[in-house]
Amino acid sequence: MSKKLLVIDDDLLFREMLVEILKAQGFDIAEAGDGEEGITTFKAFAPDLVITDVRMPKKTGIQMAQEILRLSPETPIIFVSGWYDPARDYPVNGANASSLKNTSCVYFLKKPFRIPQLLSLINEIDTPCKKHQAA
Repeated sequence: MSKKLLVIDDDLLFREMLVEILKAQGFDIAEAGDGEEGITTFKAFAPDLVITDVRMPKKTGIQMAQEILRLSPETPIIFVSGWYDPARDYPVNGANASSLKNTSCVYFLKKPFRIPQLLSLINEIDTPCKKHQAA
């Protein structure tokens, strides 16, 4: 059975391209254009893994991830961003990604990235995530 992936990004062209590539790889895909829509779609679709941008309207990727992880702490999340640097961990609308690092399976991939990098990461991640159990 293929993994169910939820792709959330406010950049429509990037999101559509990524969805098509992942569908071609055999993944079951749902998509959303912002953090609020991402939460709604997460609840309806129940994905194995979430791929999200950091900066989005209505609710940032970090705020959305915090809510998703309250609902389902075993869900891995891959942040993809062209400007966010997790090493610096500066706040995005008051939320910091560092608050997610010890409680969940959180990964960061800097845009631009190569599709094989993303596919390798997706295939390496355990679903459900076991990292959240180690503290």
